[in-house]
Amino acid sequence: MAFQKASDGDSGTQTSLATSQDLGKTWSDPTPFGPPVGDPKTAFQICHFAALTPRGTVIASGSSNESGIQTSGEGINWRPNTALIARRTKGRKEFTWTRYPSGTFLAEQFLERGLVTRKGRIVLAIWGSARKGDNWQCGVLLSDDEGQTWRYRQVGYASDLALRDRPAEPVGYNEQTLFETRDGKLVSMIRGRQKLAQLADRRPRETYFSRSVSLDGGETWSPPEVTNLAGTGASGTGIVLPDGSFLFAARIPHHAELTWIRPDPPHPYGLHLARSFDLGKSWQTERLLQQAPDGGPFDNYYNAMNGQFVQLLKNQWMKRKLHCMLVFTLTWD
Repeated sequence: MAFQKASDGDSGTQTSLATSQDLGKTWSDPTPFGPPVGDPKTAFQICHFAALTPRGTVIASGSSNESGIQTSGEGINWRPNTALIARRTKGRKEFTWTRYPSGTFLAEQFLERGLVTRKGRIVLAIWGSARKGDNWQCGVLLSDDEGQTWRYRQVGYASDLALRDRPAEPVGYNEQTLFETRDGKLVSMIRGRQKLAQLADRRPRETYFSRSVSLDGGETWSPPEVTNLAGTGASGTGIVLPDGSFLFAARIPHHAELTWIRPDPPHPYGLHLARSFDLGKSWQTERLLQQAPDGGPFDNYYNAMNGQFVQLLKNQWMKRKLHCMLVFTLTWD
């Protein structure tokens, strides 16, 4: 499992690795994970386990900025960075990392996790601005050769600068959760920022996830459409359950009282497990997790944010919580 401190890009933040030999019951001591950084005190680097191919190749992904990510009083600034992709072929112990400098796919290149389709294509989620001053866009990187070469395909982009609440801070589509249906469709649930993803222009506002579909393995995508699922943060991949329904995990939205989500107790902190029976068009609450394993309530948004589902055995998954290291299992009866 790869994890790191909760951060929006603080200098001196890099990824650590821990391993388990007993399906997550106990873990090794953390060790550094990722390619070397110039100065660990100033660099920001995040790395993920992204995909496992049928041939046994492990793909890791991430992004790096040698000076950390800076912000100002007007919010997030321009953040050009390096995309990172690593391969570890079957039988090897070490990853081979490749750096893709700013401008290779986008100028800002926040490379996330992804999936491997039934046909063996690797699909990784990525987002950022293509040029300074642009809004964010989200897309995917595709590889048909075990991660040796990659091509970028756009999923969602809205260029209108009026979508911003603050003129200097970019908005747009960013994090995505990817699903593959039984018949090969790809569905992306996309986090949107500010006016782009709000159903009503009122205070306080709440943002909703949008949905886009690909019928050709990620080469082209439908225009994103806003759904009824509110929240922020998106895992790289979701779960398609044996009955074909989708399971999605994101943090309980900031203003849950404006939505159909009803936390109990009513404070908004925790993890929202939502389920869709129509390929992501509409969602309903499956479960709300608002307490830590010791019974104490979560008391901030970063206690339970987005994480990653990892399949352990047939019909059994683990949800990894990168911020508080919360681990729980989901089983299908």
